[in-house]
Amino acid sequence: MPWPPVRRSPYGLEEPLPGEATAVVRPYVVLAERECERAWQRQRRVVMVMAADFGIDLDRHVTGAETVAR
Repeated sequence: MPWPPVRRSPYGLEEPLPGEATAVVRPYVVLAERECERAWQRQRRVVMVMAADFGIDLDRHVTGAETVAR
């Protein structure tokens, strides 16, 4: 079985890395965005389950759905 290629450090490159090519993002910002996305998905899932349990047609409750359906 062949060995995986050796990882090279970007600091050993001849030309410097452009600052525009790398995004500086703090880890807690990424975690907060992920948690916000999970909360939105969780809320959406609860709405879908509640609609299924009570037999609510969600298309009629979406704003503007009547005009799109025609």
